[in-house]
Formats: sequence, structure tokens, C-alpha cells
Amino acid sequence: MRIVPLTILITAMLICSPLAIADETEDIPTNAANTGNHDSLVAALVQAELVATLEGEGPFTVFAPTDQAFTDAGIDLAALDNEEGKVTLTDILLYHVYSGSVASSDVTDGMTATMENGDDVTFTVGDTVMVNDATVVTADVIASNGIIHVIDKVLMPPADLVDIPTAGANSGNHDSLVAALVQAELVATLEGEGPFTVFAPTDQAFTDAGIDLAALDNEEGKVTLTDILLYHVYSGSVASSDVTDGMTATMENGDDVTFTVGDTVMVNDATVVTADVIASNGIIHVIDKVLMPPEDTTDSVQDEDDSDTTTEKDTSECDVIIGIDSTGMAYDQVKVYIKVGDTVCWIWDDESMGHNVAQVDSETSTMVMTNGIYSGEPQVTVDFRHTFTEDETFYYVCEPHVANNMKGEIIVGAGTVEDSSDDSNSTPGFGIGILMVALLAGLMFNKRKTEIE
Repeated sequence: MRIVPLTILITAMLICSPLAIADETEDIPTNAANTGNHDSLVAALVQAELVATLEGEGPFTVFAPTDQAFTDAGIDLAALDNEEGKVTLTDILLYHVYSGSVASSDVTDGMTATMENGDDVTFTVGDTVMVNDATVVTADVIASNGIIHVIDKVLMPPADLVDIPTAGANSGNHDSLVAALVQAELVATLEGEGPFTVFAPTDQAFTDAGIDLAALDNEEGKVTLTDILLYHVYSGSVASSDVTDGMTATMENGDDVTFTVGDTVMVNDATVVTADVIASNGIIHVIDKVLMPPEDTTDSVQDEDDSDTTTEKDTSECDVIIGIDSTGMAYDQVKVYIKVGDTVCWIWDDESMGHNVAQVDSETSTMVMTNGIYSGEPQVTVDFRHTFTEDETFYYVCEPHVANNMKGEIIVGAGTVEDSSDDSNSTPGFGIGILMVALLAGLMFNKRKTEIE
């Protein structure tokens, strides 16, 4: 076992008084037992049968938590007094032991050491010296077989990373998701190398969505379930710090999701309740709703003779479809982010009032632009399509209802290039204190068809 790096170029040193009762002729367990402040540590060593190990020749370096540190950590030795508990306790205790002699003068800022349980600790040297999140309160207590540094917290070993399905199974809150993955035969896929980003609905989310796995236990149901589940999987690693407001991502089923960043973060209509759960092959973000894939891109509409016969409207070229909302006085999407080259389709049928699309030159303008994009006179049934070929911000209104604030906005690519003197616009990131520029989206997600703007 080695310290990495073992560079004796001291940027800072901790100078503390050693314990008054320290006896250099006694081994580490005996010195700990004599302090009066490490009874919990000694009891834990006895229970884990590690006393003889630390009475050995060594040398060892032990970071010794105080009794108060054990109390603060909530470690209940009685609850760990079984075979499984002994394994856990041994892992914790050996995370405090380094095989070798490390005096305070050997420690440099940022240095790491691999402890006896196989996991690493990291040192921070400043006004104090810290090992992980514990502060060294007394350094360089010399024993006959090593050195003791007293710390104010119990060091907890990092959890062993498992793959995404295993992490879901271990969470206690994703039994429905795991059962669905098993039924759809997708477990092996998400055990793969990845990386994947999975938006994981809770069990309550599955209940709220009314998904009946028994009813989907057939070939047709498997196709439906697979489509739903893969709509929660992105092929690539998307951490919370990568997300910007309005960003979209193409999921593994081929459909897009859209992120909204404000007081909370939403993916479509689901709120992210826990972010950045790290797995061995990707990242999990826990959400409170099941994401339902958009319907197929063909719509049934009545023939012009208003008979019951229906025809299929081909909307395969439409990257975004905008209709009229339930009030009949607003578009159902008022702000949309698209890529250069995407086609937007304004489509509605048999509305109670006529509507249209008329370009205006700003968000607050009500004057229709001469030679601007125009769908024609207001109609109760409209199918108007336009492909955007350059970065711009496109503003539009419904002419007869502009006084009712019926308007929309489409940001194409980077949007309209702003005056360089105005650099105040920024997009909040995923969580408190994270500020991201929307243009980073194009750099963050660049894989197959999966593009995030």
C-alpha cells in the first residue's frame, strides 16, 4: 500500500500537542485504551477482532475517532454484533488504518492514501488538516508500532458502486421500475458498459401512472413497455451540472425530452427529486412521474366532406407540433427550443374560433411583419409548416387574438445574436448556485442521433 503521491514537499503542517498520556513503549490499542477518549474505538476493535492486528509489528498509522465522533456517527455496536455487522464494522475500522508510518510532516494538500480496507482517503491542508471530512485535532501521537492522529469524525468508507439495475433494486423505492425492466428484458442492457443516464420513476410514480405490468405481459405489451422504459434512458452521462433550461435530449426510444430549470428541475412534466446518484455505469436521477412517450407522428383527421371516414395526416417531418390549448385562446406550447433545420408544424382541427400564425418582430410587438412568415387568414382547421434554416428567435401571434396575449416564441439554435454589450443573460443550472450558458448544451451531448441543445 502506498501514499499517492508520497511527496515530502510540505505546503503546510499541523503542529499539535501529543496526548499527555502517550507512551511510546506501548502499542496502538493500549495507547488508545489509556486516553479515556477512545473507549468506543477500542470496543469496536474488540468486537471486530482487530486488536491483535493493531498490536502487530506495523508500523501503522491510525486516524482515531473520539468517543464523541462515534456518538455523532450513530454507530450502534450492539446492532452490528452479528456476522454481517462484523463485516461492516471491519470495513469502517480498517478505513482508519494505513499500513505505514505517516507523520504530520509527511502530509501535503491533496495527497491521497489507500487504507487497509482498500479505499482511498484524501488530505486537505490549510488552517487545519483534514482527512476526508474529519479534522485532525491531535497529531503525531507516537506508539511503539506506529502513529496515532486523533480525528473528530468517523470516516465512512465510500459505497461500492453497482450498476444501474442493482442500484435501483437496492434503493427500496424502485421495485416497480426494476420489475418493469425485468419484464421488458432490459436489465442486461442497463447492466452494460454505458455510460447511461436514467431518469428513474419512484414506485409511487408507477402507481400514479396506472401502469399494470400484468396487463402488459404479452408481446404487444412488451413493445409498449419497452418504449416507455427506453424513454427514461439517455445513452451518455448527463450530470446535474450539464443541464440548462430549455435543453432537449433524444432518449433511447428515439423521442425527445425537454428540461425546465427553475426553483426545481423538470424533465417534461416530471420533477427531479434526487439528482446525481452515481452508478458504476452511469448516473441516476430520481423523478416523481413516469415519462410517457409522445404519440405516433400520424394523426387521424376527418375528410373535407365531414364524413366519419378518417385519413392519416403525415407529420413525420414535424420536429415540433404546436396546437391550441384547452382554453381555445392560447397555443399549447408558447416557448419552444429547436435546432437549425428543424420543422415546426402548427396543426389544429375544428377549433371553435379561427386562429393563425403571423410573425412579429419582438416579444412585445403586436404589429405583423411585412413579408414575415404567415399562415394565412385565421381558420378553425390549420396545417401550417415551416423549416427554420438559421439561428434566430422567432416571435409570432394569432392575429384575431393578439389583444388576448395569444403569442408564441421559437428559439432556433443559439437564438438571435445579442448585442455584445449585453452579457447579462444566463441560464440557471441544475440546483442552487449552478449557472450554465445555454450554448453548452451543444457541447455536452454529442452522440449518435442524441443531441442536446
